[in-house]
Amino acid sequence: MRTILIVSLSVMSGCSEKDTTPPNDTSLLDTNPADPEDTSDEVGQQDTAPPESHAPKIQTCDAYCEWHDVGDTYWKWTLGCNVTDPEGLENIWNGTTAIAKNGTPVADYLVACNTSGICTTGFREETDNILCSQANSYNFTVKITDWDGNESKPYLVTGRQK
Repeated sequence: MRTILIVSLSVMSGCSEKDTTPPNDTSLLDTNPADPEDTSDEVGQQDTAPPESHAPKIQTCDAYCEWHDVGDTYWKWTLGCNVTDPEGLENIWNGTTAIAKNGTPVADYLVACNTSGICTTGFREETDNILCSQANSYNFTVKITDWDGNESKPYLVTGRQK
């Protein structure tokens, strides 16, 4: 019985003397193991960039210009892409395309997507003076976003005339 009492007293005394102040050990704050002097306060912060496996993927794209001869006649650009998303086609939202001529930015357009994985946009040649006669001097950089905010890798396609 005496042993039990001593154990109980040692446990009780250990509880009453417990130090409740936080340790001053900053090694737990080191976010860069290669730099032992780094004690930045970033513990618990994570990279919020989505894993690549959750982002939509552009499989193919085509950007072409052709003579539109139904109703009004004009030169018309069409961009069409086939896209997949690991979370399902219904998760694909929309996108953008940045158009450059010989490396110089010319225009940006929205790209609309449907739940079949088809993303498109179209515009008249004269809208931003993107000439069909110089189709192969234009590059279209396409990015597609899903409803979760994940963005595809950029897809580069060179314009062509039909």
